[in-house]
Amino acid sequence: MIEQIRLIAAALAFFSAVIFGSAGIIGIFRYHDPYSKLQAGSLCGTTAVFSIFMGAIILSTDFAIGARIVILTFFFLISSPTGTHIIAGFAWNSGIEWKFEKEKDKPDKDSKTDNSDEFKKEDSI
Repeated sequence: MIEQIRLIAAALAFFSAVIFGSAGIIGIFRYHDPYSKLQAGSLCGTTAVFSIFMGAIILSTDFAIGARIVILTFFFLISSPTGTHIIAGFAWNSGIEWKFEKEKDKPDKDSKTDNSDEFKKEDSI
């Protein structure tokens, strides 16, 4: 009975990994912006691999194997978002800009983004 519950829980974890992985692939092809593609692929990829690790922990028969999978999961959860952040930083520094899907989402070129003039006026008073 307990073995069947473990198998069902592991199957649910593996099935959720398939769902997250598929959502990441759809996000990569759906979005036009490279940063949105990177975010969709990274987030769904991380959760898919995490779900696979959880399924493997559920199926592990030995404490030592389960502990090793927990350590792998910990390092993966730290390294995957960090790697994505580094890639996004290099993309930003190389000049790759956001591509807006709709014209109304673009910021106005006439609007000021900083209030440096207002601060100068207040400081001089």
